[in-house]
Amino acid sequence: MVGPSSSGPTPGDALPGGASGSADGAASASSASSASPTFAPSASTSSASASALPGPRSITPTTVKDLRDAVTAGTVLIRGTGTATTWGAPVRDPRTTVSLTGMDRILDHRPADMTVYVQGGIRLDVLQAELARHGQWLPYDPARSEATVGGLLATGDAGPRRLGYGSLRELVIGATMVFPDGAIAKSGGHVIKNVAGYDLAKLCHGSLGTLGVVAELVLRVHPLPQTSRTVMVRDVDTAAAQRLTWALTRSATEPTAIEWCEPEQVLAVRFDGTSAGAAARAAAARTLLSGSLAELDHEESESFWFSHAARVIAEPGDTVLRAATRPGVDPALVRALAAWAEQAGVKAMLTCSPATGGYTVRVTGGDAKAHAELVKNWRASVEAVGGFVMLRRRRPGVDAMVESWGRAPGAVEVMRRVKGNFDPENRFAPGRFAPWF
Repeated sequence: MVGPSSSGPTPGDALPGGASGSADGAASASSASSASPTFAPSASTSSASASALPGPRSITPTTVKDLRDAVTAGTVLIRGTGTATTWGAPVRDPRTTVSLTGMDRILDHRPADMTVYVQGGIRLDVLQAELARHGQWLPYDPARSEATVGGLLATGDAGPRRLGYGSLRELVIGATMVFPDGAIAKSGGHVIKNVAGYDLAKLCHGSLGTLGVVAELVLRVHPLPQTSRTVMVRDVDTAAAQRLTWALTRSATEPTAIEWCEPEQVLAVRFDGTSAGAAARAAAARTLLSGSLAELDHEESESFWFSHAARVIAEPGDTVLRAATRPGVDPALVRALAAWAEQAGVKAMLTCSPATGGYTVRVTGGDAKAHAELVKNWRASVEAVGGFVMLRRRRPGVDAMVESWGRAPGAVEVMRRVKGNFDPENRFAPGRFAPWF
């Protein structure tokens, strides 16, 4: 099953690609109220021995300086709203949890320049609401709208509109990061054509909090579309889904999202823009499509995509995996998933982004052994065609039977060297990419 994500092999999808910021989401929408970090120990230290290690603690910084001071000692887990703490392998024994909920402000918004400067802990839905007041938005629609922008960048997550607008890293024009040694690094700036410095956003994209913390971002915003229309095609098998996707992507219709859902066998194609423009492009797309067609107006379209996003949100006891392959809908992978699910006695809902080769599967029912069996078997099928599979969430007990990451990619040695250069003591999210490093 799944939800919104159209992407090729990147960490949020399956194959890690960068170096980080927050390992999940972060933050409330309120303004920071204090200039010093809040300390809230979550476990008491032993009073029996003066040499005992201090217990785990939680720190909520409100400024970049506070953040730097919070991450320079011990093992560290960066946390935001907690929407992606289960992505990848479990972090081993973090002594300090740094919450970005205190760094949740909009620092500067320049509507005329189409840029906004924010702290990494601001929630995406809060930022979108503020931008909408000025007729603008961040063209980015992950299912986890309550996550923080820093966490979303660090997880490499994206939604169906990635096809039309790119991922979050394409919208970053400036970044401030804090690294394990306490260094504060900045790149880019407030001008869209500014290319000063290293591209820290691409470095951290998908690194799951293992390299550094996304403290601040300057983002490029877009005018809010007047409307959105969606063309639905029902009873679309894998071969038809691939054929129709190629016809659309090679046309001048410019869809902003194309998603295929199994077992419903529905292909959904989205168009954003002016009322006249979106309607004209949807009409042109209908001439390229065949089968049982329906066109949704703006309100119907918004409702459909909201429910589509909900498909990826796991309930307790579910397992969610993300696969990245070559673009297209691979009939063999879809058949293999159905066969392995039936053998394991579980239900597997699949969502595919055909134009980018991303698959998300939500597994329900059965016990931990059944979930682990499906993950193992379907991962082998995906790896056989050169793809990758990561666990985003899992039923309790699954971790003991199957690894969160499968076969290491060819670039794993580069990843290890990057990790070794930025975090030589392996203090940031240790174990997140186990067993790779």
